[in-house]
This record gives sequence, structure tokens and C-alpha cells, in this order.
Amino acid sequence: MNFIKNISILALALIVVACGKKAETETKSETAKPESANTVVLSPAQLVQANIQMGTFTLRPLSEYLETNSELVLGKEHIAQVSAFTDGIVSGLRVHSNVTVAKGGVIAVIRKPDLLDLQQQFLENKDRLVFLETEYQRYKALNENDATATKNFQKAESDWRSAQTSSKLLAAKLKQYQIDPAKLTTENLRTELLITAPIAGLVTRMDASMGAALHMGDPVCEISNLAFLHPVLYVFEKDLAKVKAGQSVALSFPGGSDQAFAAHIDYLERTVDADRKTVKVHARFDNPGLANNQHLAKGGFLNAKINLTQTGMLEALPEEAVIQERDGNFIFYQERSDSKGAIFHKIPVKLGAAGNGYIAVQTLASLPPNAAIVLKGAYYVSAQGAGVSAEE
Repeated sequence: MNFIKNISILALALIVVACGKKAETETKSETAKPESANTVVLSPAQLVQANIQMGTFTLRPLSEYLETNSELVLGKEHIAQVSAFTDGIVSGLRVHSNVTVAKGGVIAVIRKPDLLDLQQQFLENKDRLVFLETEYQRYKALNENDATATKNFQKAESDWRSAQTSSKLLAAKLKQYQIDPAKLTTENLRTELLITAPIAGLVTRMDASMGAALHMGDPVCEISNLAFLHPVLYVFEKDLAKVKAGQSVALSFPGGSDQAFAAHIDYLERTVDADRKTVKVHARFDNPGLANNQHLAKGGFLNAKINLTQTGMLEALPEEAVIQERDGNFIFYQERSDSKGAIFHKIPVKLGAAGNGYIAVQTLASLPPNAAIVLKGAYYVSAQGAGVSAEE
């Protein structure tokens, strides 16, 4: 009997021990496994590594904006393609690339030996004109007294008037070559011509070189008046209704540069760019002097944010508090924290206006009153919830 009793006690003891181990296993399993896919448990060591900062919403003056690409453009009316107005040999260059020139300033000197022929024709015709005028006056007097002299008078008049016409035409040609016919004498004949700048600006390209033989229309250089440099924003048709003249624009260099430029929309073009499938929106810098900034170059690209509306004070969080996943945007709040670690819950949110590192957030699920929201380290919490190991 005692043997059977001992067997029963031993069996009961084994059952109690087994149940205890099962309960302990279940407890450990519950502690290690989150309650749901939206719950993340971090150990004290992970909390130290994450350097999480908690907080809540703050009121911020935010605006809705439209992000676009932009390009620094100079209108064709502010670009001069300086060309040779006659054939000749380049005997002097007075400018070089990246130098500023004034309107009317000398760009190059062209030697044109056959220019002497035109000057010779003008001077010879000028002397002949004096003789022909004298002959005209003489035959005019004879014609008044003798009817038989009419034919000679008419010829003299025709020659004189023809010489006058030739003189005016030759004078006009000389002026095209920058020669004043009223001051031309045999003592100041010229064989060199000056090519001058039609506008003020910066020499952005040199085409001619010393000793080059130029023909009429050959390029010498390009001058750009960069004071009229302005950004052109490329806006897709679907967003065009949101954009209008007068809206402010924030411009910055690609790559996260801290340098920013303020501008405003000037006007919108009415045609779609065939290559980009966008509409060009022209803007102007608020500070006109920025166009002369050495870091701004024609054809350069900038990131642009068009301020669509000023929404006022909104409840916002730092942008790094919001994580983006395939199924939407989320934030984390802390349920509890103790010596064993902390539990975080993820809830979906809707984003709104943004600015200065903050973004308006509207929760799409219930948030406990006075909930502690993860402001910094949200992506670390998300990574742990997804089973991604963080580097030590």
C-alpha cells in the first residue's frame, strides 16, 4: 500500500513541475512576443542604443507647398551672340571669357585691307562732285541765254545728281564700317574695324581667336546679362491649378545644402514643354542682387518649394517622428516603460502642411490622452518591430 501511495505522490509532483514549466514557458513567450504587428517591445539595452526622445504635438505656423524642379534661365533678349559684320582678319581681342563688358565696349579688332577701296571711291567722288556742280551751274547760266545749250545743261545736271547719289550711298557704307564720312581725309584712312558689345554683361563664351579669318556672320563671342537670371519651375499639368502669380517660392541647391533663396512666381506659360511634359512657371528672386551670385549659373538646377497656402498654427511633429511604409505613414507612442524595457504602439497618420523640419499630423486611430510620442528614433523602433537588427 505504501508503495502505491509513494507512486501517486511522485506522479502528482511530476505533474505540478510540468505545469510550472509550461506556465513559465508561456510567460516568457508572452514577454518576448509583441501583442500584435503594431506593437514593438524594446529591451533596456535597445533603449539605450536607440537614444529615443519622447514628446508630444506642438503648434507650428505651417504652409502647404508643392515640390518641383527648377532651372536657372536667361531670356534670349538678355543674351547677345556677337558676330562679325564683315569679312576680315582678327588682329586684336580685347576681352576673354568670364569678363564683364559695358554696352558699346570693344570686343575685337578686325583688319580689312579692302576697306581702302571704299574710302578711295568716296574721296574721289567727293572731288568729282565739286567739278560736276561747277559744270552744272555754268550750263544752267548758258541755258538761260541760249536755247541750244539745253542738251548740255541736262547732261551736266544728270551727272551732278548721279554723283550726289553715289556720294550719299558711299557715305552710308562708310558709316556701317564706323567711319565718319564728314571727317574722312587722305590723312586718316583706316584698315581696321572695331566689333563692339551690343549689350552689357558677362562674356560667357569666346568663339574667335587671334589671326582667325572671319566672314560676315561668323561668331566672335557670347555676352549674357546675368542680372536677369531667373528660375523657371517645371510644374505638371495636374498641379497647375494650384499655382498662380505672386506665390512665394523657396529655392535650394540639390544635395541638402543649407543655402536657400527666396523668390516669387512672376507668370505661367500657356504651353506644355514637349520634352518634360510640364508647364514652365517663371519666378523672380526677391533680392534682385542674387542674380549676380557667383554660385548661380545659367543652366543650373535647384530644388523648389511653391508655397500654396498659409494654413496658420497646426499641431505638428518633427518630420523624423513620422515613418513611411508601403501601406502609409505612421508614428509610435509609448505605452509603458520600466526596468524590463518599453512597449511602443504604431498608429497610422495623415500628413499635411510642412516647413522648417516640422509636419502637420492627423492621427487615423485613437491616441491615449497625454500619450508620449516618439519624436526621435522612430525608425529604430520600426526596424526592431520588423525584425531588423541594428548595428551595435
